[in-house]
Amino acid sequence: MTAEPDTRAPAGRRLLLWAPVVVMLAIQVGLSSRSQLPPLPLLRSLPASDKIAHAAWFFVLGLLAYRAARSGEGWPRRRTTLVLILGALLWGISDEAHQFFVPGRDVEAADVAADVAGAAIAAVVAEPLLRRLRLVAAPPPS
Repeated sequence: MTAEPDTRAPAGRRLLLWAPVVVMLAIQVGLSSRSQLPPLPLLRSLPASDKIAHAAWFFVLGLLAYRAARSGEGWPRRRTTLVLILGALLWGISDEAHQFFVPGRDVEAADVAADVAGAAIAAVVAEPLLRRLRLVAAPPPS
């Protein structure tokens, strides 16, 4: 039985790819711990502005995680997409559960739906966008 070749990037590169993901998650935990969030002047006038903010945050987070998984870990597209969407769902649920214990914060299933939507959109556009920007390697020719 032959082992599959290791397609992961060197450890230092993997760390650099995952660092922005970890930073964004840490910032999110910090924001979720506050009773009031800082105002978002650009979104304030839009209906459902908090859902747009959730989706946008998870879109950026999703792009960063997609790149780290593909370029750093060498995961195939399907695995990356599934883990990204499942991760967004689980993280969104845990974030809402955390907010249950924060005075002045509400728990909303619609926030989790917006989180997953943002990550799903990122999963759909990540590969062509990151290839175009040369931030993920193109697959070898068949």
